[in-house]
Amino acid sequence: MALLVGIIGPSGEGKSTSIRTLDPKETLIIGVAGKELPFKGASKMYNLENKNYVEISTSKEIVETLKNISEKGTHIKNIVIDDIQYVMGFEFMKRASEIGYTKFSQIGQNMFSILSNARGLRKDLKVFCLGHSEPVEDGGEIVSYKMKTIGKMLDNNINLEGLFTICLYTYVDEGKSGSEYFFLTNRFKKRPAKSPMGMFEEVQIPNDLKHVSDKIDEYYS
Repeated sequence: MALLVGIIGPSGEGKSTSIRTLDPKETLIIGVAGKELPFKGASKMYNLENKNYVEISTSKEIVETLKNISEKGTHIKNIVIDDIQYVMGFEFMKRASEIGYTKFSQIGQNMFSILSNARGLRKDLKVFCLGHSEPVEDGGEIVSYKMKTIGKMLDNNINLEGLFTICLYTYVDEGKSGSEYFFLTNRFKKRPAKSPMGMFEEVQIPNDLKHVSDKIDEYYS
């Protein structure tokens, strides 16, 4: 059984940048939004020629790719689905003219299909799902944050965070010397991050996916 890791936070807080430290020979990136990776040398490290980067956005294509890597791409140890919330967003826009609520349930089912199939991959795989966050409000006050979806109709059908073993939130510390980018490993300042007890020594860790991957390997070894 593969390990699902959620990396959640707003745009510009270092989610995609954290990919920079992973070994390209052991990593496949699924670019849902088709955007360029935001670190130097990314296009040489990840591209179609190297067979470690694909641009696909439908749940069916993503599930097929995941299964193919699990069965045939045994050299791949890390799969990154970048901007996974766009799988929902793109499908919703394509079906915007449909009347009724059935489409919300189907969009939720398609997202659940990706995550449940990812969990069923070979056990040496880690699947990192990078997604945007959105605030949870009560009486006009922000009380928490959650993984962004396409609205309450979908939230009533699926709790995305509940499907991840590890759920890290981004955090930017605006200090006098400049901005520092971190991942949160447990709940901090209304961000409901989670990780197995004892996996990480600190609540704030570098936004470095190799560091996260190494800690996971160390914990489960």
